[in-house]
Formats: sequence, C-alpha cells, structure tokens
Amino acid sequence: MSSSKLLELIDSIYDSGFDHQDWNNVLEKLCHLLHANSAGLFFINFRQQTFRVLGEHGFPESFISSYQLGLGAEDKTATVMMALPEGTAHGAIDHKVSEREHPFFYEKILLPNNVGYIGALNICNNERYFVGIGIHRGMDQTQFNEDELSYLKRLYPHFRRVFDFSDILEQLKEKEDVFMSALSRIPIGVIIINSKLEVTYNNELAAALCKKDLGLKIENNHLKLDKLADQRLLKSSLIKLLNNEITHKTLQIKSDFQISPLTLMAKNVESSGKSINFHQDQIILYISYPELCSFSNADSLQAVYKLTAAEAHLALSLTNGLTLQNIAEDKNISVQTVRSQLKSVFNKMNVNSQTELVRHILTSALNLTR
Repeated sequence: MSSSKLLELIDSIYDSGFDHQDWNNVLEKLCHLLHANSAGLFFINFRQQTFRVLGEHGFPESFISSYQLGLGAEDKTATVMMALPEGTAHGAIDHKVSEREHPFFYEKILLPNNVGYIGALNICNNERYFVGIGIHRGMDQTQFNEDELSYLKRLYPHFRRVFDFSDILEQLKEKEDVFMSALSRIPIGVIIINSKLEVTYNNELAAALCKKDLGLKIENNHLKLDKLADQRLLKSSLIKLLNNEITHKTLQIKSDFQISPLTLMAKNVESSGKSINFHQDQIILYISYPELCSFSNADSLQAVYKLTAAEAHLALSLTNGLTLQNIAEDKNISVQTVRSQLKSVFNKMNVNSQTELVRHILTSALNLTR
C-alpha cells in the first residue's frame, strides 16, 4: 500500500468532506486502497434515534433507504463499535459468527449484500451521536488484517477534524435558528443590519413600524432614516459598536408631527454573552414606539384593566423603554403627575414595580391578538 495513495486519500477527506458534500468520492478511494467491495459512512443520532448514511460506495440503491427507515437499528456493526473508544479501527464483523449469533442481521443485511467481513473505524462516539465508517469485503474474501486496520486508523484524525469543524458550524446554525425564531416572536421591533445599514433580518413588528410614517423605513433592503442628521448619528454609532468603543447606543428620532419619539437601541448581536457572527459586521436594533411597542394596544389595555387613556399610554410608554422623565416631557406634565398615574396603573394591573409591569405586558395574552 503506497504512501502516495494514502496521502491522496487524506487530501480528498479535506477536499470533499467539508459540508458533507461528497463523502462518496472519499469512500470509493478508501475501498480501492483497502481492496474492499463497498463502504459506508454512518451517523446515529441517539437523542432522535435516527440512522443516516452520509456517504457510500458500492451499496445497492435500495439499501440506503431501508437502512435509514429502520434497518439501521439492526446493524450489529454499530453495536460492536459503540462499545469501543473513538479512533478505534477494528475487524468488527465476521459473517460466520453473525450467522450463528445474529441471524436477523445476517439474513437482512449481510447475506443480501454479500457482506462477509466488515472493518470499522470510530470517528465520533459521544452521548449525542455516533459516526463511523464500515468497509466491506465479500463472503469469499478474508477479514481485514492488522496492517490494513492500522492504515484505517491513521485516517482517524483527519476524519475527526472535518467532523469537529462541521459540528461547530452545525451547532452555530442551530443557535442562529433558535435565536431568529425567538426574535420573530418577541413583541418589540427587531432589525439586524450591518455597517452599511443593509437589513439582513427584521421581524413582523419592525416591518409594521417601518411602514408607518415614523421617520424610519426599509427601502431596497436598506434602513433609511428620514432626517439626514439621524442617519449620520446611527451610522457613527454602528461604527463605534463594531469597534467595541461602546456596548450599546440608544437613539430617539422624532418628526415634527409625532407626539412621541421612535426609540432605537443598537447593540452587537449576542447570545449567552458571546457574539454570534451571523455575518461579518452584524448589529441588532430594538425598535419601539408608544402604542405600537407590543402587539397589545392602548384600547385593549383600557378594556381589560379598566385603565384611563392616559394610564394605558403610560404603561405602553414604559414598555417601550421610555423613562418617567421622557413621558413627562412628551406630555408636558410634571413627573409627579406621571408618578400618580403609575401608582394607579400598578393598582389596577396588580403589579408592584415597573419591571413587573413591563414583563406582564410583554408576556400577556393580549400579545396574541392583533
């Protein structure tokens, strides 16, 4: 077995393996190297109890579908190999032994596919999943010898690096999907943009806010502020965020006819305290406006909690992120008057703090109605 062929196979693992795009090519070369008739790359998800064939060479077309639909649970090769540590190369199956000890496995898998001997390699074997390679010789051939298994074992670190990299990408993708799903449901406008104000994501409420004449629009997939000064301030804030000069920035934009300002809070995209790089320069904007900050509205709050119009507006303004001082200035009333209204809101809604009030509104069943 030449070193050049082994190196060629290792190269193909890296060239074809990333993103699991062409494992068939790798397995074909592996069969030629080890004088095998067929080979498969198998994936078992323990949590979901699913069996997948990630790549194959020399399998009948019907085998893969039947394996993934349930036959994989009868594969004794996996049973043998899962008891062994990662990186193990082992002559796992001898058809003469299987015929005697595992007749169903022999009759349903080995005999129809002329598989007499299986050499196997453990790539990943943890509490979440198992990944392994099985290479097969016919019943008229012989089991893989120690030298051949040694060559198979030498491939382990290369297969493992590719799978580790793919696993990291897959976990990030899962986190991104969960994150995006959560953003689509929260009752506040959310837009994800880059330094050029290109919009890569927005939830339904953000889209609704941008369609209203509130000084903020999405045009040609870019965020646009009506006032040039606001646009410049937002851009400069994004640059400071991306350079880690600041952790967040709150802006308020207001046209001449608006009663209350539209509030933007810009922040780096984060999850569990760690940045997730969906793209190279991502910033998240939380966008809110009194009366539209959640899927609740002033009328529904008044009807359900018997609030006055002023009290309902106050509750929604606090949910929107405005302070008592902001609200007093917007309404041209004293902070003491706002405090008196807030006390009445607390009593009617049976809450004891502003935090509890905001949480109650955001998680209220009212947010399920439009």
